[in-house]
Amino acid sequence: MTLAVRIVGYVLAAFMAFMGTQKFFGAVPIFQIIEDNLAAQWNVSAPWVEPWFKYFTGGLELVSALLLVIGRRFAGGAMALLVLVGAVVAHLTVLGVSTPMSNAPGAESSPVLFVMALAFLAMAAFVTWMSRRATVSPVG
Repeated sequence: MTLAVRIVGYVLAAFMAFMGTQKFFGAVPIFQIIEDNLAAQWNVSAPWVEPWFKYFTGGLELVSALLLVIGRRFAGGAMALLVLVGAVVAHLTVLGVSTPMSNAPGAESSPVLFVMALAFLAMAAFVTWMSRRATVSPVG
């Protein structure tokens, strides 16, 4: 395992742990925004998004961080990859690239969350790809 993969894995783990703990202990308005946008744009009632989907997502983020820290980089990277693909898809479909900083009407929007999701998606893909088991095919 190269030093670069370990370092990127630890940075990814720190990010996933930070984002996961926010889901449990911080104010995360993005899930209420998702719920509101699903109702407004797609006429879908989704009362389970806030708080249950928020807790589910936070749990996945914390488990992926733990797996990355204990050296199970492929599993942790793959789990982080799935969570971050979900984040990017949510931004491209329900949230928009530039998301409001709060769920108050007229709140200022910023693309920071989307850019972070893309950057850490690339890191998760790198860690997952570099941590995969090499398959040896018999020659001959």
